[in-house]
Amino acid sequence: MIKKSFLILLLLLLGTVFTQGMPTSMGRGRCLCRGTITMNSVLPKRISGVEYHRPSSNCDQEELVVTFKRSGQKGCLNISSDQGRRIKAAIMKKKK
Repeated sequence: MIKKSFLILLLLLLGTVFTQGMPTSMGRGRCLCRGTITMNSVLPKRISGVEYHRPSSNCDQEELVVTFKRSGQKGCLNISSDQGRRIKAAIMKKKK
């Protein structure tokens, strides 16, 4: 009986040692623009707001999220397009 209890305790301790170093998530899957269509340009008169998200522990890429006036829906703007680069530069200049 004592041997079985000791063996179970040993297995539990070994299990906690091995799981302690394991990552809690398998990748960075919390990006806002993941799985959505990324637009290269948007008419400025249709935009009510723009959010710039830097790479973080949740998402390893930069993101520009655009909110539309009429529908209130959000879409992703390609950060490497001409409009995306200009908007990012304006946001970064405004933050300084």
